[in-house]
Amino acid sequence: APSAADADAPPAEERRFQAETASLLNIVSNALYTEREVFLRELLSNASDALEKCRQRRVANEPTADGDDELKITITVDQDAKTLTIEDSGIGMTSDELATNLGTIALSGSKKFAAEAAAAEGGDASAIIGRFGVGFYSAFMVGSKVTVASRSADPAAAAATWVSADGAETYSLAPGGGKTSRGTKVTIDLKDDAAEYLKEPRLREVVQKYSNFVSFPIEVGGEVANGVGAVWTRDPREVKEEEYEAFYKRAFKGAWDTPSYHLHFRADAPLDVKCVLFLPSFHTEKGGLGRLEPGVGLYSRKVRIEDPCPDIAPDWCRFAKGVVDSEDLPLSISREKAQDKRLIAKLQDVVVRKLLRFLQDAAKKDREKYLEWHAEFSTFLKEGACHDHARRAEIAKLLYFDSSTGAQTSLDEYVARTPADLPEAQDKIYYLHAPTRDLALASPYYEAFKASGRECLFVYNAIDDFVMTNLGEHNGRKIVPAEAADLGPPSPAKEEESKNKEDGAAGPASSKKLDEAAATALGAWLLATLPERLASVESTDRLTDSPAVVFDAESGAMRRMMALVAQQSDGAPLPPLPKQKLRVNPAHPVVVALHAASSGSSDEKARAEAAAHQLLDNALVAAGLMDDPRTMLPNLNKLLELALTGKA
Repeated sequence: APSAADADAPPAEERRFQAETASLLNIVSNALYTEREVFLRELLSNASDALEKCRQRRVANEPTADGDDELKITITVDQDAKTLTIEDSGIGMTSDELATNLGTIALSGSKKFAAEAAAAEGGDASAIIGRFGVGFYSAFMVGSKVTVASRSADPAAAAATWVSADGAETYSLAPGGGKTSRGTKVTIDLKDDAAEYLKEPRLREVVQKYSNFVSFPIEVGGEVANGVGAVWTRDPREVKEEEYEAFYKRAFKGAWDTPSYHLHFRADAPLDVKCVLFLPSFHTEKGGLGRLEPGVGLYSRKVRIEDPCPDIAPDWCRFAKGVVDSEDLPLSISREKAQDKRLIAKLQDVVVRKLLRFLQDAAKKDREKYLEWHAEFSTFLKEGACHDHARRAEIAKLLYFDSSTGAQTSLDEYVARTPADLPEAQDKIYYLHAPTRDLALASPYYEAFKASGRECLFVYNAIDDFVMTNLGEHNGRKIVPAEAADLGPPSPAKEEESKNKEDGAAGPASSKKLDEAAATALGAWLLATLPERLASVESTDRLTDSPAVVFDAESGAMRRMMALVAQQSDGAPLPPLPKQKLRVNPAHPVVVALHAASSGSSDEKARAEAAAHQLLDNALVAAGLMDDPRTMLPNLNKLLELALTGKA
């Protein structure tokens, strides 16, 4: 009940704001914040601070005035009076403290308390949210008048009331008022255009958006609105798996799956950080469902600062959902942005470095589980390998590709299996781009690998070829497309095996092989026949099942990507292919027959010319360089005519 002193209190005293306060009030209430709803976050943060101070006072066994034993925040509305009230059972303020804390802008009672607690032996100020003394004034964004009634936790102190109107240069301070128990009650007379804050669903929405993880219960209309605990503030060893999953599903929109992984850590450099990250089991970018938004939020002492925060993790990490909380992160005066971009960059480095190391360990710990997750999210990692130059080498360790060995393999595993006695020119990582594994195994560019027993990685998407090109090397070894591979001559054993295969083949043509002079003559004839399409022709002994390949050519996957970009921009066609370098297999029946026909009758020469065009077209198809296969149809029809009629 009010004391006798309150009943006999003198009338309200009119005071002027300090000069700097009066000049800045308009800025704070009208221009500082980008969203009006932030006023509720600021007032709830102040209330949470007051509750934390009261809790610590109790722990220290200091005398505390009577009040609600449950430390909580209550939000109520009066539809008739058009007022919004935020009341707490915290430490409260005396009359002098009201004048000091609310009459002077940028003087934060929380900041002073934190400094004193940190200086005291065993003091703990980690749960104090307040950083600036301007948050309270955000109430004037929605209120025409603000009344603060408070009773200090000091049993000897009397209640007091502070009142000021929007735009006024003065405030009134009077003993007594509407607060009869310990704590503070802030009543806002809402402006006409702020009527939305008389609706409990809207208030609940704002609470859950900004203050969902505040330690103390926040009641709206008699129901607790912030039911999600801040698991990231707890010791990771004390949090159960089901608690992580429950937090994930309640804290993040669209999180109805069970996350594949969670990463929970604390760090103290370059600044104090508590973080929990979740890696979902699926994503919605596939199937044209739209690009994911960043999923990691920035918090300070469990209060939302920016969520999502695009600077806390690079764009390729947008698959991750989580919270990064820093107690001493310098914030802008509106507490809507981090103030120090360099510190944010360092914070990002800590978070991403932890994530990369976690995924590397996860791949070693449970390979099958990681490969299942990788199959769903590898596109994001590949995006990072292309765009995140500083972390490219670490991201590359997380990538797995299909291999000619028959299993998914990482670049590190490929290097570990590479023979140690290879000459430097062959000590490389080779990959082959093809639409499917079967086509990769049937590719003429794989024949040299098959003959030499060397491993080759298979990639099936245009982005894979782009990734390999951007990586360039791994662990000091160059990454080279199979089209440019120089594996040297086949081993004696492989060469003998190939010879036995040729000797055992049926048909007279299969046992023939052009000698050096015949091969040279065929090359000269091809150059003369296809002068607009060929730059050079040479024979090779590295092909077994294919008659010819083009080499030292542009990447087929890259050309398809160029075509896609050109189509999306201006629709312009790609420039024509340059003259190609062709390698022919002098032992292949098609090449042997082509050489014979090139020096035969006129009908045979006509067939040979059509076959020469088709030989090059087939090589371009195998290399992925045929922009439009329909261009081959006239030549194919001519070959059919010649084959069926026998005449040119």
